[in-house]
Amino acid sequence: MPARLIKITSLCLGLAIPSLLPANTPDLPDGYTLQYEQSFDSKDSFEEFMMTDRSAWNYTKVKGNGVLSLEGKSEYEPPHRSPYNIALIKGRTFGDFVMDVDIQQTGVKGTPIAEYMQNNPDLSKGGGYAHRDHCFFFGFEDPSHFMYIHVAKTGDNNAHNVFVVNEAPRTPITDFRTIGADWGVEEWRKIRIVRDTKKGTVALYFDDMLTPIMIADDIPFKQGFIGFGSFDDIGWVDNIKIWAPEVNRTKRSFFN
Repeated sequence: MPARLIKITSLCLGLAIPSLLPANTPDLPDGYTLQYEQSFDSKDSFEEFMMTDRSAWNYTKVKGNGVLSLEGKSEYEPPHRSPYNIALIKGRTFGDFVMDVDIQQTGVKGTPIAEYMQNNPDLSKGGGYAHRDHCFFFGFEDPSHFMYIHVAKTGDNNAHNVFVVNEAPRTPITDFRTIGADWGVEEWRKIRIVRDTKKGTVALYFDDMLTPIMIADDIPFKQGFIGFGSFDDIGWVDNIKIWAPEVNRTKRSFFN
């Protein structure tokens, strides 16, 4: 077996990959309990997040269902090249965790995806389509020290990777990834992220909860905030669940 495949296989085996259970029932390591849950049933849920630019986000209802909605680019300049649009869960930092969340990537930059596709019948020539993304932040110590997973339609050195920001522009640290992820048109996607600080690994699952689409190891930051967002695009967040052996409470805040 090639050395790279051995490495990837061993990473998968060490990540407590969920077994043949329903998608909403992760196979949790011993000692994990539900530490945070948010289904956006009320406007008050908006206040549980600290954001790079509150005006870029909104609490809205989609067919009667409440969501956290990213609606435009944040007026925010990060200290190092990294995403502009970030919403972090306040008051809690995590080390090891398993997180499930529903995401709908709703458009390219500020344009809803159905409208964008109508205006760009040849998507290969549509600016920004290959990188239409949603990002997942973890180990967020401060705006100069954090990791994030960028899930995009097409991967390259700047997209569809696990990145680290460590007092420098974001750097990909991915060990394995697919060629990209199809967000579809007006479709909800189930995301699961599994982080193991002892092994230094993180894996992201996309709809299929048996096989990750992205894996990285040698993750530098052990503890930090968890959040959601995008580099340039828009999207909806719903049904967050985070299981962990523990959660640390904190009053630290950023951006405001």
